[in-house]
Amino acid sequence: MMRFIYTAICCLVFQIAMINVAHATTVQDLLQQNKLQIKAWIEPAQKNADGSLNGLDIIGSEFAPRQQVDLYIQIKTDRWFAAGTYISPFSVDNSLVLQRNKLANNYAQREKGITWSIQEWQLTLYPQVSGEYIVPAIPVSVSIASAPGEKVTGHLLTRPLSFNVALPDARLSQDVNWVAAPELTFSQVWNIEPDSELKVGDAITRTVTIAGRDTSIMLLPDFAPFQSESVQSYRDKGNARDSEDRDGFYASKTITHTYIIQKNGQLDLPVLSLLWWNTETQTLQPLTLPGGQWSVDHTPASFIRAYQMWILSCLIIGGLVIYTGHRLWRQYQHAKLPYWLMFMVNVYRQQWSLCTRDLYNQHYKYSGNRQLRQSGSRGSCHADPLSQQQGTQLYSGNTKNSGNTQDNRKGRVIAAWSEWQYSARARWLSHSIKQQRLFLALWLAIRRK
Repeated sequence: MMRFIYTAICCLVFQIAMINVAHATTVQDLLQQNKLQIKAWIEPAQKNADGSLNGLDIIGSEFAPRQQVDLYIQIKTDRWFAAGTYISPFSVDNSLVLQRNKLANNYAQREKGITWSIQEWQLTLYPQVSGEYIVPAIPVSVSIASAPGEKVTGHLLTRPLSFNVALPDARLSQDVNWVAAPELTFSQVWNIEPDSELKVGDAITRTVTIAGRDTSIMLLPDFAPFQSESVQSYRDKGNARDSEDRDGFYASKTITHTYIIQKNGQLDLPVLSLLWWNTETQTLQPLTLPGGQWSVDHTPASFIRAYQMWILSCLIIGGLVIYTGHRLWRQYQHAKLPYWLMFMVNVYRQQWSLCTRDLYNQHYKYSGNRQLRQSGSRGSCHADPLSQQQGTQLYSGNTKNSGNTQDNRKGRVIAAWSEWQYSARARWLSHSIKQQRLFLALWLAIRRK
């Protein structure tokens, strides 16, 4: 009997509830009957003076530019959802708005004896500049099962929210690379160890990786490859990825630079620096990746390419010198060179017979005589005493005729040459430096008029 009474009471309560729900034909009716609720808030929430969180009332919270701001939208009902909720796109000035989760978080929660079905969405905002930001009322489409086989569909609006953004450090400007995140790593890998010896044409690959939690790949900085005449630089496609784990959102970017060495010498690739604003400790931490130094040597092919103009010029000049020397040598062999040049070459080569020939030819050209020595002259080996006395007086400076002085000087040179030419001692010393000087002096004496 008691069991029957309990069953009847439950059926009556259910019918009353169904009657109340049946009257709810719109989502506004469900809101008024407190059978549907919607709320939105921002995290991390601003703390009160006593250190406690403001909870849902987070208007006035302050963040840093580029810091992740989490916007949560929660819809709950004591019935059940007939379909998934849909959040309409919206925008916030000077901020990136991303819906990184494609599905809502569904769960049930019991409050004061009532079981609520909940769908919770998380959206991320990334403000770019300092100032006050207003999150507008966001339309949310819902579909609630009001009765078996029936559903109520409509739109809800969140309440507007606001938050403040301020630059936490004056060094964080638009001209420097910096990231705001609770965790950040900055690393690099070389395909060739620094301080190694390389050659022209070798390739150096530098792979830089930036990874952080609660940030986006769109906010991770980019580094342009180093430009120089010593290298030819390339930027590879790289890799960038946004992901999610149980600790939050995770962003990773890989930047690969390839350098082809073009010149020899010392190659220095620069350091890379990045400023990290730690949103957990509220501190600014500089991160630096060291550069690399290499000693570059030439290969035979690179040496030719680097100095091809010099090499070509030297080959041309060398070819001209060899051709000119060959022509001159052919003319020398056929005695077609000028007398003075033939004489100089023969003296250098110590061809005394040819030097004598050149002296006779030169003497004949200037005086018309075919003999260097005249009988009874100063140049004779058996000159008469009167000539010797006159020659001595003229040579001592007592003569008044400069022409006779030059003739006597010429005669003395010829006499000395004759002594060397016909003496045994001269033949024994035929390769002496003195004989070369004597031939040159005689050549100059013959040329004087």
